[in-house]
Amino acid sequence: MLTLGLLDVQLEYLAEGAANVVYRIRPPDMGSDPSTAADIYFENYDYDSDTPLPSEISPLQLDPRLKGKLVRLRKHLPHAIPVEDIQRHFEAIIRPLFGAENLIESDLCQMSPSLLNDCNSKLRRMEKTDIRPAKRWGVYLTENPRYGCLITDMTWLVDDTFVSLEFKPKWLVQSPTAPAGSKRCRSCALRAMKKAGSTNQPETSNAGSCPLNLMSSDRTKIKLFVDYVMESNSKQASQDVQRRLIDFLYRNTLLERVKRLQLDLDPHGVFKADLKSSDFLAAMTLRDCSLFLRVPTNQNSAIEARLGDLDLKTSLGKKAEYWRNIERKLIDEGWYTATEQDRARHENHCLLSK
Repeated sequence: MLTLGLLDVQLEYLAEGAANVVYRIRPPDMGSDPSTAADIYFENYDYDSDTPLPSEISPLQLDPRLKGKLVRLRKHLPHAIPVEDIQRHFEAIIRPLFGAENLIESDLCQMSPSLLNDCNSKLRRMEKTDIRPAKRWGVYLTENPRYGCLITDMTWLVDDTFVSLEFKPKWLVQSPTAPAGSKRCRSCALRAMKKAGSTNQPETSNAGSCPLNLMSSDRTKIKLFVDYVMESNSKQASQDVQRRLIDFLYRNTLLERVKRLQLDLDPHGVFKADLKSSDFLAAMTLRDCSLFLRVPTNQNSAIEARLGDLDLKTSLGKKAEYWRNIERKLIDEGWYTATEQDRARHENHCLLSK
């Protein structure tokens, strides 16, 4: 079992989602507050053994294997899937579906108690100074078990030689249970329903937001989506970078692979599928993954694309009921067919409506 020990490093808060907080690893003299200095132990985990906890070996700044890595830590949430199970799912289900060059790689790591305690203290301090997003307040890292993940960093080389982007492709093929003749895909139908129920969503152009544009053989449609992604990431890029990104998405087979798997792993939809099956849960995982892109400004350098946010979905708790209720609402209230009540309020930019 490969074991790598880290001593006296700093973790710099980078970003967080609903379930995880992501930190950048810094040598002690390079950190910036909010950050945490503590021991971290990383291991290539053997799930079938009772191997004792790894021991300290060498400091971060001396080991090149940590270059280009981030640490992702799990929040303490009801029905949260243990990090060990997430890693096991990644190894057994997700990794075999794609080439290593197409994935945000993940390796299990073990954290010291002082590290997790200090990270949580820093999150509370960030709340007091309004640094942490308000919608994330009150939820902190789980301190038992003390596992996290060491993941590929798609931002570590970001400077004026790269444009880094990320987006969720969402449902690249229509829901198997959508009504015949639908005017919205699953993603556009859900977006319209959520927008109708919100009073504080900004009025922004979303003409390119339909994920089916990504699967189009028309470069004009792909350009619409690229423009939408650039706006969503608050990025500006040269026309050459945008052109190469459009060409890349047009020719690249990675998203076509995601689309095929979404359909093959869940051909029947939430009303007929076994919502506890590994195939269905893998399909739901791939419907909520993210694509991370690093586009060099040097036209002779290759674009890098990796899928991330591939944590195992679960139907535990009320999740299965939620999935079915959402689909029933999209059908019964006319969001798929664009016949919802007061539909003048809800523009339809879905490719299916064109």
